[in-house]
Amino acid sequence: MNCILYDHATVTCTPLACTSNRANPTCKGLRTYNSTVFGPTCDALDTVLTGYQLPELQVGDWLVFPNMGAYTAAAGSSFNGFNTAAILTHLAYSKSS
Repeated sequence: MNCILYDHATVTCTPLACTSNRANPTCKGLRTYNSTVFGPTCDALDTVLTGYQLPELQVGDWLVFPNMGAYTAAAGSSFNGFNTAAILTHLAYSKSS
């Protein structure tokens, strides 16, 4: 997500699945909270969103960040012991009707 740091991009996210919430696994209609989203590197530069409305999430829940672009994963590094080569990439697309 280097577009935040280098391109001053404003990103958004949407919960894909609240696996921790068995009553509402899609997170639809849940109460939201002012949230901060950050990565696992223990570095202040790893802050992705601040003051963003999200439902209560737990470890294992998924967020989707649309339109991140080609260099999102390619510009990653193994900083702080993270193996970027092991990160799975998920591609989603739809056909126009």
